[in-house]
Amino acid sequence: MEEKEKDKLSEAEETVSPDTQKAKKDHKKLRHGTMATVTTIIFVAAVVLVNIIAGIIFKKYPLSLDLTKNSKYSISEESEKYVKDISADVTIKVFAKEENFTAVNDYTKQANEVIKRYCEYNSRIKAEYIDIDSNPDIVSEYSDYTIGNYSIIVESPSLDDNGNQMYDDNDKPLKKIRQVSLLDLITLTDEFEQQTQGYGMSGSDYLTQYAGGDETTAFMLAVQNNVVQASTADQAFVSALMAVTDPNPMTVCVLTGRSELAPLSYLKKLLQANGYTVTEINITTDDIPANADMCIIPAPQNDYMESEIKKVDDFVANDGKMGKQLIYIANYAQQETPNIDEFLEEYYIKFDKGVAFETDQSHFTMSGSGQIYTIADNISGTFADGIDTKKSQLLLAYPRPIKIISEESGKQKVEALVTSTDQGCIMDTETGKALENGKQTFAALSSKASFEDGGAVYSNILVLGSSEMVSDQFLMFNQFQNRTYILSLINGMTGKTSTGMTIEPKVISANIFDITAEQIRNLKIIFIGVIPAVTLITGLVIWLRRKNR
Repeated sequence: MEEKEKDKLSEAEETVSPDTQKAKKDHKKLRHGTMATVTTIIFVAAVVLVNIIAGIIFKKYPLSLDLTKNSKYSISEESEKYVKDISADVTIKVFAKEENFTAVNDYTKQANEVIKRYCEYNSRIKAEYIDIDSNPDIVSEYSDYTIGNYSIIVESPSLDDNGNQMYDDNDKPLKKIRQVSLLDLITLTDEFEQQTQGYGMSGSDYLTQYAGGDETTAFMLAVQNNVVQASTADQAFVSALMAVTDPNPMTVCVLTGRSELAPLSYLKKLLQANGYTVTEINITTDDIPANADMCIIPAPQNDYMESEIKKVDDFVANDGKMGKQLIYIANYAQQETPNIDEFLEEYYIKFDKGVAFETDQSHFTMSGSGQIYTIADNISGTFADGIDTKKSQLLLAYPRPIKIISEESGKQKVEALVTSTDQGCIMDTETGKALENGKQTFAALSSKASFEDGGAVYSNILVLGSSEMVSDQFLMFNQFQNRTYILSLINGMTGKTSTGMTIEPKVISANIFDITAEQIRNLKIIFIGVIPAVTLITGLVIWLRRKNR
């Protein structure tokens, strides 16, 4: 019976006309083809939707995802460890209601989150939000600072060697204070920084000047004009914490007043970011502060008067106790400076005429404008803790050649810190002729000792032949080690307490976002070529497979 039924079914199928069979097949293809098309459309729409949603998220929360090599937009592990290890009481004061501060923009909101997390990490850190309109007298407590709405102060009690609170002559408790500017909370884009360097100033200095000196307005302008690259709230607050909790704080004084050729804008920020207090005086009218640990003479175009030399000499000698530090920065465009030269010769260092160069092709490069830059990699290990001097390279431009009169004499010794290869030379800037061939010195250190209680205390004079070595541009370059080397030298000279971490302000590099040109090219290939191609091929395969079923 079953066999007969099967036979009838087979006969029925055979009696169906070819047109009917074709129609059924076409209907089946149409059904599968429609499903494949719908599936492809849904897949592509999903990809587009994900990109749109991601775009909205990144636009609203531009820093919530950190894909950079150095995790610049989040609280780093080093910062977290440092904050947790703080043993002093610290108060972070924000001069605004919390809801008003966080409502300014995403960057103040993020800064507020950093403050909260610090308080969670360490119970000795407290946060206060102070409404100036309701507490106008609070401003008078910080008369040495410019306090306004949204100002931020980080403070810690000043304690003596026994851990007791110290007081001033009016019995007011002394505090160590560091102000954090709103501009400190952000870093500006490479493009904007490079544009403002054409005006001879950093991006933040340009914005502040444009805003009439009001840093809050400058901060608002940066955000409104889309020249903010990232939040640096973590760096700014850790820097302030370093300054107020350092048991042995260091003060660096920059001497001006003689038409200096090295502005040192970035170097000042680098030092401040790493816990130094940086001040500035006019050497022609002011005395060097007694609490200064280091002075910097940034390539004066004009010579110092004898009275000004005496100020510097007395500072370095420190009444015979030594322990003071000096950096003298030279520039090939300086005029004759016989008084300064005589002072340096007392420490067995002098400058030759002309400009030092490298003739070894692997140790110089040319800029797009035709300037010749020297690459130095013969670096001493003195005061170079944490730096691999064998792999480091320093960038210089037109250094004045340094000559060491004597390497050691009595309580003084001199060491060449940075030198050229044996193929160095000195060129006469007027005639273009070579004056001398052979190894040249680009940086030297002269040390003078005072022996007390069986130990030696040194005053050091660091001499740099090229002001470009510490220029904003060269310090901000990421592919050379000027920044880390100079900071290491200063830390070594001052004996600053090590925190185990280094904070670096804005860095400009051809390697945008801290990835190489090759990585940028690969990312472009992936996002512009590979992902769309994979999406298209996947959709096409699905469509063809379903069509042919």
